[in-house]
Amino acid sequence: MVQRRTRAPAAAAQPRSDEKVSAMVTPDPNMRVSNAEREAILARLHAATEEGRLDLDEFADRSRQAYEARTYGEVERLLADLPETAGALAIPTPAPAPKPQPELRLNPVMSSAERTGDWLVPEKIVVEAKMSSVKLDCRHATIASGEVEIKLAMAASSLELVLPAGAYATDQDTNTIMSSVENKAPYKGASGVRFVLSGRANMSSVTVRYERRFLWWRW
Repeated sequence: MVQRRTRAPAAAAQPRSDEKVSAMVTPDPNMRVSNAEREAILARLHAATEEGRLDLDEFADRSRQAYEARTYGEVERLLADLPETAGALAIPTPAPAPKPQPELRLNPVMSSAERTGDWLVPEKIVVEAKMSSVKLDCRHATIASGEVEIKLAMAASSLELVLPAGAYATDQDTNTIMSSVENKAPYKGASGVRFVLSGRANMSSVTVRYERRFLWWRW
């Protein structure tokens, strides 16, 4: 009698470890947003403004809401009408913020000094100007801290400080002699970067403002 061998059923093929299916996970709308994610959202809004998808008023309003937001559900609507990847709340991974130098000192004498474009704003700027003009244009600058101190020691000079959207300025008892300090960007409930002015100004002028616009010109 021939005895037949019974073959064991073949085991189901197991997926290899490298055959993993990735899926986009939508964050729980009730989950809290971290500071890093909030800053990344602000960077996304800033990029959309640079591309012309948002105007400055929209950027300032959404930035304020992003700072006040606590959960994913609150920030998702801020990006709902902007291009995104994978069809869910796509929070970009923020690039490591460059470490700013602790202090910038500008001491022109009978000359002019300016910082414009993409430059790194330190936590403290000292303006020691004599018979000179100084312009600090922070609209497109990288500001790594939430507060920037502007220390003045000016004589017969002028300072023009241009703030980015969402930022504001405060004057902390600047001593003036035959001088003027005009703050056109005071605190109005904004939660952006705070610029603090202090020091002294003799026969000088200090102007703080936002971007000026006329037709397609910006300055």
